Amino acid sequence: MAQEFLSDAIGSVRSNSSPEMRDREPIRFLIIGTPEGVNEEIKNFFAIGFAEVDEWSPVTPLPKTDLVMTILIRYRKQSSTDSSTMKSEQ
Repeated sequence: MAQEFLSDAIGSVRSNSSPEMRDREPIRFLIIGTPEGVNEEIKNFFAIGFAEVDEWSPVTPLPKTDLVMTILIRYRKQSSTDSSTMKSEQ
């Protein structure tokens, strides 16, 4: 896992879901697909060491479709250059 992603002790061993510091930027990973496809990708991400299975949100049905979604939020430590870049883009 890249060093810029911060860990915390809440939830699973690799959990990183609590924005305890102001210099954290949330990065969201979203999977949308069939229930089978979404579950397979969650397992694939676990197999390559990207995320524990329990770090993903519960699988949620999308209205008026046969699709579901899940999200993983990680928090990245912002550097001083990130803040100035973000302000200039707004």
